[in-house]
Formats: sequence, C-alpha cells, structure tokens
Amino acid sequence: MFYLERDELSQKGFEPIQNSFYNLSSDQEVSIFNENGNIAFNTKELKQNWSESIEQIKQKGELNFRDNDTYYHGLFYKDNQGDFVVLVKATNPMIQSQKKKLISILAISFFVAMLILIFLTSRLSKLAYKPVRNIIQQVNDLNLNKSPLQLSYKSSKDELEELFQAFNNLLKEIETGYEQQKNFVDFSSHELKTPLASIINQLEISLQRNRSNDDYRETSEQVLQDAQQLKNILENLLTLSNLNKSIQLKENIRIDELIWEIIEKLIPLYSAEKFNIQLAIVPEDFHLLEFKGNETLLYMALFNIIENAAKFSKDEVMIKLSKANHRLQLQVKDHGIGISDKDLKHINQPFYRGKNTASFQGNGLGMSIALKIFQLHQIQHSITTQLKNYTQIQLEFPQ
Repeated sequence: MFYLERDELSQKGFEPIQNSFYNLSSDQEVSIFNENGNIAFNTKELKQNWSESIEQIKQKGELNFRDNDTYYHGLFYKDNQGDFVVLVKATNPMIQSQKKKLISILAISFFVAMLILIFLTSRLSKLAYKPVRNIIQQVNDLNLNKSPLQLSYKSSKDELEELFQAFNNLLKEIETGYEQQKNFVDFSSHELKTPLASIINQLEISLQRNRSNDDYRETSEQVLQDAQQLKNILENLLTLSNLNKSIQLKENIRIDELIWEIIEKLIPLYSAEKFNIQLAIVPEDFHLLEFKGNETLLYMALFNIIENAAKFSKDEVMIKLSKANHRLQLQVKDHGIGISDKDLKHINQPFYRGKNTASFQGNGLGMSIALKIFQLHQIQHSITTQLKNYTQIQLEFPQ
C-alpha cells in the first residue's frame, strides 16, 4: 500500500499507511519484486538470490517459510502497474527471548547438575571403595609371623569378591611357602648339624691319645659314613632347590622300563623276591606306558618311593601298573610300619620323619622331593596307610 497505492490515494488517506509503515519494527525488512524478478523497492539491501522463492510465491499466491530463526512471508500482489511479489523478512522477538532464557536455564541446570554429580560421585566412590580401603588396611597390618594370613570381607557376589578370594588364595600359598621355608631352615640346620657334630666328636676323641690302627680305621669308617650322610643331605637340598629349573627338560619315557632300572639298582641291597611287579595292561594299551617328562627327576622320585617301600616293609613290595580312567596308574604297596595320621599331614615337608622311623636310616628329604616332582609333572598321587600294617602310594599319570 505504501509503495503501490500512493498515487491512487489522497494525502489524508495515505497518511495512516505512511505512519504505519514508518513504525515498522527495525528487525523487519520489506522487499518488492516486479514481474521480471527485479527489486522495485526494499528497505534494506538484499544479499541473497530469491528467484526460486519468488516463483513459488507466484504459483501459490502466498507463502510462509523460515531460515533458522528468521521468518519470511511472501505475497503475490496484482496491481494496475503490473504484478509484484512482496517479501517480508523478520525475526520473532518472543522466540529469541525464550531461546535466550532456555539457554540460560540449561546452562544453570548444567552447572548445578555437575555440582550434584561431583558430590554424589565423591560420596558413591567412598562407599564403593570402602571394601578396597578395608582390604588395603588389612594388607598393611599383615604379619607373616601371625596365622592365618587371610583377609576378611563381606560377600558382594561381584568382581571385588573374586579379587579378594584370589588374594586370599595367594596369601595362603605365601603362608604355606613361608612356613615351609621356616621349617626347612630349622630342619636342615638340625640335620646338617648332626653329622657335622658326629664327625667333629669322632675326630676329637681320636686325637686325645694314641690309638691302634684298628681304632683309627673304625673312626675313619664312622667319619666316612657321616660325611656320606652329609653329602646326601646336601645333594638332596640342591635337587630340591633346582626342581623348577630341571622340569623344563622333557623327553619321552617308558615308565615300565624306568621301574625295571630301579629294581635292578635295588636288588643288590635287598633281594629279587622282595619285589612283586605286576603289569596289568593289555598290549593294545601299551601306549599308556609312554610319558613325556624329565627322566632324571622321575627316576629319582620313583626310586625314593620304591626304596622307602622296600626299607620299611617286612614282606614283599607290590608294584602294579594298570589302566584306570584311560590313564596309566602305578601302585606301590608295602607291608611295613605304616604312617600315623599326624605324620601323614607332614609327609611333603622336607626333613620331617615319622616317630616310628627312628630306627631306620634317612633324612626325611626323599618323600618330599618325590611328591614335589610328581606335582611338577602333574602326576596325581594319593596315599592310603594303616599303622603297623601297610602303606600304599597310588600315582595317576596325565594323558
């Protein structure tokens, strides 16, 4: 009306239109395009090509659309001067105001939420890590000289409980190792001290006065016997300390051939009738007799248990090779002094000897070494015994 109807209205009729136009908001822009698409009038220079939108306005007569936060209203206007397209561009102050308020609310909410989250996280972390702090305090207070070495915790049925269980298993192994080490030192010092004291005593007596050749010979034989005992103890100690290194050397072994070698070695000390060997395996299962391991260590372990059986047995020693659970099973049974329940609990402890073995020669290392070798080869063992009757050791070889 301000631009196209000015020449058709009186000054009085045009004045309200003029006042209304000049009172338009500053954020509103008006552009008029002629029928050729050129700008006939505008309140602000356009920086965009509106040809496509103009065609749509001509086709529809009227069109509303928006670009981000800017709103547009297009009108197709026919006049005696020609066909025109009027395009009004404006922003919505209310929406802008609401948007600013919304951004402010979101920003405040974000910072408040972050403060609440930090506070809750701090509180929850203290609650969540309370069991861990409790365990750390218990670990700091652990004393190897106090038993048992175990951590106390509440059952939570989660990964923390699994971690604490694993830690308790580790502590149990540490406690067992520490106890064995302590006993090992005590027993080894005692066992080494006995032959050394005997050697010193024999030599001191022989030096006190002149003796006959027979006396010197007797003293020398006793000293030699004690020295050999000392040598055996030291060799066993070295073997026990190097077991983990030796197990790395593995080769194919025939268990039955190994047992025959041991029997041939023991026959001069005992008699051939002392050993009753039974091979209860059919030829089709002879492959079970083959085992991959360290031949030297297995020979030592089997030699120790067979020799012990012969040494402590009154009658023959039964050695039986059989098949059980698709595996090779070896049984060594003697009819001798047996083992008490109390001594059986300490049978794998170095230098430990049962009370009923005092009259037999030995140092208490053979069985502990043998059981350690079986463990390293993953050979399962079980011991059944009856005091003053029999002892049976059963071995089950892995496939």
